[in-house]
Amino acid sequence: MLRTILALVLCLPLYLHASDTPRVLVTIKPVHSLVSALLEGIAEADLLLTGLQSPHNHQLKPSEAMRLYSADVIVWVGPTLESFLPRYLRNFPDKTIITLINHDQHEANHLHTDPHRWLDPLLAIKDSQTIAHHLSKRFPLYATAIRLNLARLIERLHSLDKSLASLLPPNTEISAFLYHDAWGYFIRRYQLKIHGIINPQPHSQPGVKHLDHVQNTAQIKATRCLLAEPQFKPKYLDTLAQNSATEIKVIDPLGAREVPGTEAYFNMMQTNARVFAQCR
Repeated sequence: MLRTILALVLCLPLYLHASDTPRVLVTIKPVHSLVSALLEGIAEADLLLTGLQSPHNHQLKPSEAMRLYSADVIVWVGPTLESFLPRYLRNFPDKTIITLINHDQHEANHLHTDPHRWLDPLLAIKDSQTIAHHLSKRFPLYATAIRLNLARLIERLHSLDKSLASLLPPNTEISAFLYHDAWGYFIRRYQLKIHGIINPQPHSQPGVKHLDHVQNTAQIKATRCLLAEPQFKPKYLDTLAQNSATEIKVIDPLGAREVPGTEAYFNMMQTNARVFAQCR
């Protein structure tokens, strides 16, 4: 399949030339939302993954490979998240590839275990600034408009951060187990405390010993919530919830349920914060 897709990409017709309108493809919905805000009034960014697909092990379709090929700019988080993508990107030397984990080496060290940096609104500001810089260089005709959009976006992100901080004061104990360890940046930003992680490796089944530990801890601490995700809601969560007298709630780091666009990031973050608050 990979050879077929690469052959298709490399043999696409030569009439796919760059146009005056920026063609920007973004891998995941939260970052796509930020890019959409930067391009507001200029162009519509293309979204590769709708949110229900896991970026860790996505299988690229030929139609998606064609969209990669036709884009002028590709924005992705990095190989620790979209692990399927590096093998394709190396075939696009003429494109602007914006890799978010490259511009902040201090944060990149943490990303070896947690690439979900967009869950901290202040890091979303840093990433928006980086994306705006590269977009302005690639499309100088729109640099002024991108700069104005960036200023508005930063203002909104600061406002969002204050709103979430007021909902989740520092040192709040969240009486919950997370499905997997995707929320490190969010928890660190708002100085939250959680009861633990259900599945350290979300693409494999946790061991019986670990599930017993989660169940026993939940019973001892009277844990209120098990926080599942749209992409991951295995059947053993129902058993675990029943045995530990906890409630299953859904949090969504990828905004799977949000309509793509400028509001998706803000709606996703506010919705998730409210779920955390319900589990105090």
